[in-house]
Amino acid sequence: MSSDPAPDPATDPAGTLRGRPPAEDPTAEAAARSGAMGASSTLLSLSAFVAIALAAVFGIVHVPYVALSPGPVTDVLGSPSDGKGLVEISGRQTYPTDGQLDLTTVSLRGGPGLEMGLGETLLDWIDPDVNVVPRELYFPPQQSQEEADAQSAAEMTGSQTNAKVAALTELGIEVPSTTTTQVEEVNAQVPAADVLRPGDVVTSVDGRDVADFPALQAAVRALPGDAEVRLGITRGGQARTVTTRTVAANGTTLLGITPHVDYRFPFTIDIAIDDVGGPSAGTMFALAIVDELTPGAMTGGQHIAGTGAIAADGTVQQIGGLRQKVIGAQQDGARWFLAPREECSQVRGATPSGITVVPISTLHEARLAVEAIGKGQGSTLATCEQS
Repeated sequence: MSSDPAPDPATDPAGTLRGRPPAEDPTAEAAARSGAMGASSTLLSLSAFVAIALAAVFGIVHVPYVALSPGPVTDVLGSPSDGKGLVEISGRQTYPTDGQLDLTTVSLRGGPGLEMGLGETLLDWIDPDVNVVPRELYFPPQQSQEEADAQSAAEMTGSQTNAKVAALTELGIEVPSTTTTQVEEVNAQVPAADVLRPGDVVTSVDGRDVADFPALQAAVRALPGDAEVRLGITRGGQARTVTTRTVAANGTTLLGITPHVDYRFPFTIDIAIDDVGGPSAGTMFALAIVDELTPGAMTGGQHIAGTGAIAADGTVQQIGGLRQKVIGAQQDGARWFLAPREECSQVRGATPSGITVVPISTLHEARLAVEAIGKGQGSTLATCEQS
């Protein structure tokens, strides 16, 4: 019986028998497998570590920014869940309304106690519908979440009061008033901003009681500019004393505060709204009041939105977040938007299609714009794209 000859190492360098697999080396194969598994395990561990580290950095590292995105839209002529209109007037004749007057809001993330992480900030930065801005533009340093919420609620209350006064003044209805020693606002650039808060009631100046605003004003004006002054105040029902310095402006010594004014309305105007803070709805509240107190539907059935804080004298003030508010209004179906004139640059060249932004500076201008839109004459109005 013949068989294959033994392999010649010189001609069969693999050292194999023809027709048979090469002999296996268990030790070498195990070592190879162990090395490969070790390398893979090390690579996976390193990748996991990097991922965890990045997640920690992006999620734990907080940055001093806030993100503004389109928020909810509310029709001030509409009806809340209890069946009543958002603006309810009693003691005075009112008239039916039509169409929509929307107040617009922004959803803000990154306020006190809710700081934004680096990762979400970067994601927001590349979102065209979101505006990322320094937190200091909206919140003073060291302000707590409770203080921010209280300030927002106070601003909403103030906006409603100003809207009522501005609307009635626009209609020629007198609103008697008394100026008090309660702080409505503090100029952020004066020393008093470090010790006074909206809602504080000033009760004394350098130990001398002040019963009303004229007495407070006289006591401060008797002091030189940049003088140290002790103020007795009441905050949250608690008496305390704070020390600050006066400022001089145009030859007059001031604290730099805006006092609260008590108004005596000739009839009742109630504004029912929840979960919205800040002053930006003032202009739309005022327009709703004017619409209800005048014959005919001012909007002519049109869908109009807007924003803008309002002063008691009817001046419309800029408030920020205009682009996000316009986007929210356009998504809700509004065709027209009323905006503070100073903010037009925020939407110029970036206005969403299907909506026209009309600049306004006063409640009277806003009223005329709504009336023009209601009459089908909106095309005659100036727009933010043109200004």
